[in-house]
Amino acid sequence: MESVLSTFHNLIFQFSQSHPNLVAAIGTAAVTYGFLWALLHSTQDAREPPLLLGAIPFISPVIGMVKWSMDFYVQLKDENPNSSIYTLRLPGFRLYIVNSTALILEVQRKWRTFVFSPVPARASEYAMGGSKEAMDIIRAGMSTDADFMHGFNKAIHPALSSGPALENLTGRALEVIAESLDDMVKQGGKEVKMFDWIRHDLLMATTDSVYGRGNPLRDPQNEKAWQKFHPSIMFLLLNVLPQWVFRDAIKARGVLAKAFLHYHAEGQYKEGSVYIRRWTEYCVSHGIPVDDIAKFHNAGLFALIANTIPTAFWMIFRVFSDPSVVSDCRDEISRSVEERDGVCTINVGRIKADCPTLVSTFQEVFRVHGLANSVRVATEDHYLDNGKYLIKKGGLVMMPARVQHHLRDVWGNNVDEFDHRRFINKEGDPQPNAAAFRGFGGGTTLCPGRHFATTEILVLTAMLLLRFDLVPLSGRWVLPSTKNSSQAEAMEQPDYDIDIQLRPRSGAEKKWRVSFAGAGDTALVAEDLRG
Repeated sequence: MESVLSTFHNLIFQFSQSHPNLVAAIGTAAVTYGFLWALLHSTQDAREPPLLLGAIPFISPVIGMVKWSMDFYVQLKDENPNSSIYTLRLPGFRLYIVNSTALILEVQRKWRTFVFSPVPARASEYAMGGSKEAMDIIRAGMSTDADFMHGFNKAIHPALSSGPALENLTGRALEVIAESLDDMVKQGGKEVKMFDWIRHDLLMATTDSVYGRGNPLRDPQNEKAWQKFHPSIMFLLLNVLPQWVFRDAIKARGVLAKAFLHYHAEGQYKEGSVYIRRWTEYCVSHGIPVDDIAKFHNAGLFALIANTIPTAFWMIFRVFSDPSVVSDCRDEISRSVEERDGVCTINVGRIKADCPTLVSTFQEVFRVHGLANSVRVATEDHYLDNGKYLIKKGGLVMMPARVQHHLRDVWGNNVDEFDHRRFINKEGDPQPNAAAFRGFGGGTTLCPGRHFATTEILVLTAMLLLRFDLVPLSGRWVLPSTKNSSQAEAMEQPDYDIDIQLRPRSGAEKKWRVSFAGAGDTALVAEDLRG
């Protein structure tokens, strides 16, 4: 035995003599690992939610995020099926992931303890380039009644809820869409790249309705600048050498800010929608500098269209790629159309109330393609679940919608399939927990523009079904991959575009209009259902 140990010792000695640098590197790595392991476990309170991915302290979660991308949290849920909440330790911060629907509702109820405002505040500073003066105003009074972001949501809410303001906003957007479709009919149809076409038309329709005649996005240079800037927003939020790594994106951001500065200085917002007037007046009343108002318009633009465009893409793809969905939805919508004196009228209220397959398909798009991660920041140490789990002050609490949307016990054994009839109420069948559907977030951060976006997309899809056949030029519909999706957005984005032809159907040349008579909000989320 002694001879074996002696031989082993000699081998180690010889190796260290012949490879001194390698030995030093291994030693340094071992010491570093030991230090990080000790740091992780000495700062992790036993009362916190269970720690996952601690094998390589602070680094394992990062590796998992890179490896699994948008399915990272679903993967962890599958590997730890009983984890209602757990802790991830990343460099510089704690991340508490909430899987339990009941705990999500508890977090949302305690909005003064778990606040959202620091998230848009960081975006305003790093992604939009807000000045110190503006940031001091935005950060003052967080988690109190004087919270800037909380007051902002209250200010714009009336313009995005049921009533004349929302009808005017949506009506103008649909007019722009109808004009574009009319032009296609006159041309006898058109071949387009599907995502590019939807992106441009919805960008024009949405921004025309919001900003009015002075819409800065009507300038092709500004539209081009937006396409350059918005994919980099997530990276700008990280604030890692932005001036060097994302120089072109920052330059494009400046082009947009300059255009919005002119829009503001000329008072063109006064001729825009009620929404943009309230948006602007709130910023002015709180003393936000004019240059910063122009910069923050970029954030407003992101909120308006970043998720609407990919959602519309998937909605149109999922409808037209399945003949049974086309048939079901077209039959429903046709019954909601009234024709008089050669004018065909689509009634928004009837589409929402009498087209359950169309609405269900829309919800299923959010369930299957949604990426939303609701995030809050803990303002104090707090216990969840009747004192069971300690959430430390400053920790980030994240509620991934993708996890909720993949719960087998909620959605059934076909949870991994796209079922366009999943959300149709079937008499006698148990209904899924409405709180598990988080297509528009929830609680105090429920998307205020959800009714605008919902109506815009549902009516666009209805118009296409009534007036066109969409045919892929390749001869068949192929579901695009989404592995490169930016997680700054709440909806997957296709990795590549699809070449299609829009072929006018019989009757497409008739005059078409949209009526809002009897139209209300579409109840898609738990908060709307309770309302």
